[in-house]
Amino acid sequence: MMIKLPKGLEMEELIRSYLLNAGYYVIRGVPYEYQGSDVTDIDLWLYSRASVLSREISIIDVKNKKTPQALERIFWVRGLQEAIGADRALIATTDRRDEVKSFGKRLDVTVLDGEFLSKLSKSHKDTERRYSEEELVALINKYEYQKIDGQWQYRLNKCKSLVIEGLNFSSAIQWLSHAKFFAEQVITKSSHQEISSRCFYLLCSYIALGVDYMLKECSFLSIEERKRVLTEGFTYGDGGINNLQQTLNITSDLIKTYIDNSTSINNQIQHSVYKEIEHLEASSLGDFFSRVDVGKKLFTVAIELEASAMARNFKPQLDLTIETRAFLGCLLDYLGINRKEFNAFQANLNQPIQGDLPI
Repeated sequence: MMIKLPKGLEMEELIRSYLLNAGYYVIRGVPYEYQGSDVTDIDLWLYSRASVLSREISIIDVKNKKTPQALERIFWVRGLQEAIGADRALIATTDRRDEVKSFGKRLDVTVLDGEFLSKLSKSHKDTERRYSEEELVALINKYEYQKIDGQWQYRLNKCKSLVIEGLNFSSAIQWLSHAKFFAEQVITKSSHQEISSRCFYLLCSYIALGVDYMLKECSFLSIEERKRVLTEGFTYGDGGINNLQQTLNITSDLIKTYIDNSTSINNQIQHSVYKEIEHLEASSLGDFFSRVDVGKKLFTVAIELEASAMARNFKPQLDLTIETRAFLGCLLDYLGINRKEFNAFQANLNQPIQGDLPI
């Protein structure tokens, strides 16, 4: 059963659908925090890949109201663009005044005005193919214990917010951790395998997007050098092994300051840290993502996984394209999830969820 959305949220979904069809990757309702404080939600966050060297991140503020206060929203979204480091800012407003467009142009904010929105409403409908953001949340809430059994919705919101913090190794490592949680749910929660599969797909799409963005900086490196950068990044995070060693040195200095005979303690700490890191075996990710054929397809893989996560007719992994299956297989292997078990549990999940959704 479809959920009837308020007109503002319905317009966000409509614009997202339009932009997806135009070739963008789009996330709706991205939470923005600053130093632990909630600031706002970004209505639409866009990612596009124009070439091997070019990526663009844009944000859109959507206001579908009788009095949209468009001029004020231009100020607001321009400031938000600066705060998060987006490349472009847009507003979608029912206001049709010429001065709104000219003011937007002056501040380098693109205006999708009332005339555009009116035409879009009449010509573009995609609710039969995709779940809305609210419907995905409702599917999660059908599992009444999701809050106490791993906080499913909280995890998704946290992973959304990471796209603002940065498409980098630190974010990718966190997405991998949450993706492992949902992959395990596919195997262990027989009654909720479809929704956990959808969540897994969604987080894997973020990973594909993040790696695609990071590869922009590696485009002129040799395959071996690219592999080294990726392996170190997925193992040690942003800054690589040098950053980790610097952190350990600072810790060592603090211990020496306050504890006598600290050498053995420092040695134990460093040994334990490096022993844990050895078990990560991130070389498999470095090998896979350093391949030129894989890098070229990561953006389309991200698009397919996002679409599959939101599709009303669910597609198990074996029904996805070969590039996406290879990508998911690499992640499952790295996360220690048995591919055959995962595919076996997904095999019969090809029908839309039946019954009313909780609102």
